Amino acid sequence: MNILEMTDKELYELGQKTLADKLGTDQVDRFIRQCKPGEGDYSVDRHKLLENEPDIDTIVKRIQERQEARKVEERERAERFAAPQSEIRKMTDIEIFEIGIKVLIDKLGIAGYWRFLQQCQEINRGYPIELIQNKEDAEKEIALYTAGLTLNPKMVENYIKRGNAYSYIKEYDKAIADYSEAIKLKPNYAEVYNNRAKTHFRNNDFDKAFADFTKAIELNIQDAEAYYTRGKLYVEEGEYDKAIIDFSMATKLESEHADAHGYRATLYSERGEYDKAIEGFSREIELRPYDAETYFERGEIFVKKSEYYKAIADFTEAIKLIPTFKDAYFERAMAYFRLDKLESAMQDFDKISELKQDST
Repeated sequence: MNILEMTDKELYELGQKTLADKLGTDQVDRFIRQCKPGEGDYSVDRHKLLENEPDIDTIVKRIQERQEARKVEERERAERFAAPQSEIRKMTDIEIFEIGIKVLIDKLGIAGYWRFLQQCQEINRGYPIELIQNKEDAEKEIALYTAGLTLNPKMVENYIKRGNAYSYIKEYDKAIADYSEAIKLKPNYAEVYNNRAKTHFRNNDFDKAFADFTKAIELNIQDAEAYYTRGKLYVEEGEYDKAIIDFSMATKLESEHADAHGYRATLYSERGEYDKAIEGFSREIELRPYDAETYFERGEIFVKKSEYYKAIADFTEAIKLIPTFKDAYFERAMAYFRLDKLESAMQDFDKISELKQDST
């Protein structure tokens, strides 16, 4: 397959295999850890080099010395590259990185290597390099990928990324058109169905969103996000049993999917299955201890179970996180009231009055 027409995922998998074949599977992570974004300033470095410019004879001599040194380096580099995996494992990180670059360029070409390197950098950063943060970023992305598609209209990844940018600025029809083009070129690519489904969802076209999420799941039964978002669609349709099944699949595939735990807990609460709801909200709190709303929702369930001290503890945590959380003050006051702790209840009611005055 043409490297330029491969998706980022396919390219990354091919790059990993290429590295594993040469370096050994256990050394691939060492290479990836070296793929760090540049942080230097070339213009500053250049000025430093030119501050004390030597005479021409010195420059010529340095060039000659550098040429000799380069020949030695090339011989050493060739020896390292020809070494067996058992010897490669003993090399430094820099040497492994050097060998990895060469095999990747040989296999993927310069353009493919840079795309692979970018994905490695995203792994090390923990977030996408091309993360769109505002409308200006999106418009730049659109211009960039439009230019790329002009040169090669078969680049699936460019349709997807341009579609993402269109979706960000709420030009949903254009985003859907781009995702549809990507599907024509690669009809069994689950990710693009997922992206198009999310765009249909944002565009309030729930039937098409449901169809695309279902197709994404057919193509990739391990797609936790597709189960989760389809579950939200079932909630919109009032089909809570099916929603719970999808949220359960999402948490099974991705145990730290806080949103799926929370959504499912809310549905259990509405069905009166309070113990399951508490279990779900407790798991969400483990994953997101900074979310005041989750403490509040669990507190409400404790109230329904007449477990007022536990409810007060949760409302108190919610208030610590959001000191102006009026509903939490009110529910805590009512819990105090049911426990005949009238002074504490009145303090909370006074705080609500104070907050309302500040709000006004």
